[in-house]
Order: sequence, then structure tokens, then C-alpha cells
Amino acid sequence: MRSPLILAAMLLPALVACESVDSTDVLTSGMYADLTAQTEGDGTRATATLRVGGGTSNTFVRLGADDQLTVNLGETTLEMEEVSLGELYSYIADFDSSDAGSTFTFAFNRVVDEGAPSSTATLPEPFTLVGPQPAEVFSRTTQDISVNWENSNMGDPMEVRVSGDCIMDASLAVAQDSGSFLIGAGTLESFDGTVDQACDATISVYRRRPGTLDVGYGEGGLVYGSQLRTVKIRLDP
Repeated sequence: MRSPLILAAMLLPALVACESVDSTDVLTSGMYADLTAQTEGDGTRATATLRVGGGTSNTFVRLGADDQLTVNLGETTLEMEEVSLGELYSYIADFDSSDAGSTFTFAFNRVVDEGAPSSTATLPEPFTLVGPQPAEVFSRTTQDISVNWENSNMGDPMEVRVSGDCIMDASLAVAQDSGSFLIGAGTLESFDGTVDQACDATISVYRRRPGTLDVGYGEGGLVYGSQLRTVKIRLDP
């Protein structure tokens, strides 16, 4: 559940020339929201990131004194806590539950307007990552990498991401939740100067279920429940 390194990796691309704005200077109709409830099988982390200028904007919203983000599960409602990386602000709350079908309700409570009181995300079915094996070694230029998981064909979108110091981060859409996905030899591209280098890499597999975004966010946004499983491997040239 608590994966600060994964959160930081997701946020780092947005740090280029990013800036922040106080929420008291922006109506909810001028905001874009990224809302997720994600579990790795042991508890769930809810995350909210608000922007001004749409989903590709690097202008992030920092909550002012009169504004509050909360998230609810059943009889438990938690106020989301601020986390920051430079001028990038997000808000998190951690729950012990990770049951499939659990629905999390995000509320943006405001004085200046009606806010956005009801965005919902539901956790999809879990899965078990069975391949590759931890620390397994692959040549990224000559070998295919077979990613395999159990409890497939659940009907929710899947995605595979690969990150490492000697490769460019790769985000690969999975056409069908069949329990297997092949990363073809040569798919993972190296940075200039790292072609001959080996490195550790992380394969992250997501199962995501789109949720319902409150119409108060006038710039739109994304909301989903997510199951995440990871494995670390070794990549040779």
C-alpha cells in the first residue's frame, strides 16, 4: 500500500517547470482532478492531485485554509494529507482494507463554491504476478520478457510499465486480460550512453477500473480503482 518510491516515480515527469497555485484563487470549475484508490494487496492508498489547465498542465493546486479533500470507505471518512515534491502537491489517505469491490468516495469540500462532493472509485479483482521471477536476468535487446499473472479475464483494463536506470520508462497497453503479456526483444529503449549498461528494472502491472468523476471539476479528470503488482528483474544490454 505505502509505496512512496512508486508515487515519486509517477510524479517526477511533472516536475519540469512546474508551479503551484493556492486553491482559494481557483473555482472548482477551473480544476482538473486525478483521483485513484490503489492497492498492492495489503491496504489501499487513496491519492488526489488537482491541476489548473487540464491533465497535461504543470500547474498544481495546493489547498487553502477553507478547502478540504476527504475520502470515505463505508463508515470511515479520512481527511487527506498533503504531500509535496517541489511545487507538485498531492493528497493521500491510507485504509487497511483492500477488498475487491470496495468503493471509495472522494469529496472536495469548499466554501467558495459547491466543490466536488462525490467522485467514486471501486477496486477491481486482485491478481497474482507469477512471472518473471524476482532478480531474473534478461537481455533487453535479444530476449522477450513474458509477464504472467493468475486470476485473468476479469474485464478491466490492464497496463504494464517498465522502469530502470538504463532504459526509458515504458508504458504498454495490454489488449486483453489473458494472463500473459509479451515484452518483445528491443521494445525497451536505452538512454544515450546506457546502451552497453546493465541495470535493475521494475515491472509494474496494473488492473484498473474507471470510476465516476464529480461534474464539479469543470476541467474534467480521471478517477479509477487500481490493483498493482510489481517485480524487480535485471536487464542486460
